[in-house]
Amino acid sequence: MNDWLKLLPDDIAACIQDPDGVTEVRLRAGKRTTISRGSGYAAIGRTATSDDIASALAVSTDRSVYASESLLAQGFLTYKGGVRIGVCGECVYKGGKLSAYRTVSSLCIRVPHEIDFNDKRVETIVNRFENTLIISPPGMGKTTLLRYMVKRLSDGGKNVLIIDERNEISASVSGVPTCNIGANSDVVLYANKRDGYVEAIRAMRPDVLATDELFGKHEIDCIADAVRCGVRTLATVHSDSAARVLADPAYGALAAVTRYFVLLTGKGVIASVYDGVKKNCIL
Repeated sequence: MNDWLKLLPDDIAACIQDPDGVTEVRLRAGKRTTISRGSGYAAIGRTATSDDIASALAVSTDRSVYASESLLAQGFLTYKGGVRIGVCGECVYKGGKLSAYRTVSSLCIRVPHEIDFNDKRVETIVNRFENTLIISPPGMGKTTLLRYMVKRLSDGGKNVLIIDERNEISASVSGVPTCNIGANSDVVLYANKRDGYVEAIRAMRPDVLATDELFGKHEIDCIADAVRCGVRTLATVHSDSAARVLADPAYGALAAVTRYFVLLTGKGVIASVYDGVKKNCIL
């Protein structure tokens, strides 16, 4: 519990009171560390150094930063428990593509929290599951709700295939999930959505395919292709409005195959659930 504290220098970690409530830590070289509990930031401890950041990277990669360069090139690392570590620094390009970071100057450590979504609307979706899209701005609990629904569907007897590009949904360590994703879930780690869909759907025969943070037309097309294969889907997307997603031509293929649109407007707060078939909100 609170293993993420191991990412911080001991003296800075000791300054954090009630770590259970922390949702984000910002570690910046030359600046004091800041923490958030869901709204606003507070500075704690001393000024962080480059060595502090290097130490956090070493801990997060089990002392093998080199082996994790492919993840770093995507701007993030993951740590057990579903902790996601965003990185900023000096980029190195090879062949026109970002290949590594020469130096890392800032870390954004996002700490997930399990939430028991005691919401009849979520139960309605789980009990009669059809293609569902979870919508919210960053940091509002999309992945948390996705994981909760995956667990409910999986424990309810559905074979759920998780395309976990960033290892945030399952938080697997040595291939074993550390987050509760249910009894009948299978995980494809670090694959892009196209490769994960094409190969895993053929091999694993899932009832439900779940993935996080759709971005770009090719990923939206992946969802539509999965639906055409007879697989139901559960996914998330960044936006602040279900109406905007429905009206945006870029999401046309996604909106066409999705029944339920779940909008989060606060940390773990479900603002509305729209039924795309009945054209109404589930109360």
